[in-house]
Parts: sequence; C-alpha cells; structure tokens
Amino acid sequence: MSEINTNYNALIKKGILISENLISKDKINLISGATTAPLIETIWTFSGNNIEAINRISDILTQLYSAGRESEMLDILRILYDVIGMEFPEDVDLVVTHPEARQYYLFSFLLDIDDCMQDFMPEKKINDNQ
Repeated sequence: MSEINTNYNALIKKGILISENLISKDKINLISGATTAPLIETIWTFSGNNIEAINRISDILTQLYSAGRESEMLDILRILYDVIGMEFPEDVDLVVTHPEARQYYLFSFLLDIDDCMQDFMPEKKINDNQ
C-alpha cells in the first residue's frame, strides 16, 4: 500500500477527511486548538512573557501563509517545536499530508495564535503593573 493511500485511510479514520475531497473543518479546528495553545504557552514562558517575540513569530508565519509559502511555514513550526523541546504533533503531521487540510490547519493555527495572544495580554499587563 502506498504512503498516499495510508495517509488517506488515516485521514478518513481520524475524521479529518469526510470523503475523498471533503475536509472536516471542525476536526481540523480541534486539532489546531489542541496543538497551538501548548506551543504558544511554552514559547511565552521560555521568552519570559515577551509579547513582542510572540508577535514576531505570528507576523512571520502570517506573511508566509499569505504568500502561499506553506512548506516554509511548516518548517518554522517544526523548528519552534524542536527549540522548545516539544515533539511535533502526530495529528498535524497527518493533516499536512492533504493540501486542503494543510491550508485550513495553517489558517486555523494563525487564528489560534491570535486567541492565545489575547489570553496573554491581560497577564502581561498585570505582571507589568506589579
């Protein structure tokens, strides 16, 4: 069995693909939410609660996504996981094997970064006032 068939079967089994060419946006959103928050929270901690560092990461990833440079965006994500000592999520490895699922995951990931940043901003203001 080829790798493409294996990935396709795994995508179906995990509910990421509903049919041959129809992705489950809800499932991809769940994967993105479950994997983005731990990554960003760890970077936040390692950076000493540096919102500018998170903003720079977000800006670079957004620019890559907007330019259609998804493979480079994924390369940077893999580097970030490596640098902070986290394993790249298995579900994300699977999602990125399908072009439409990959694009939607990366889009969702960027939205989730924004959500995480909103969560950190009040914390940053509180810590700055102490």
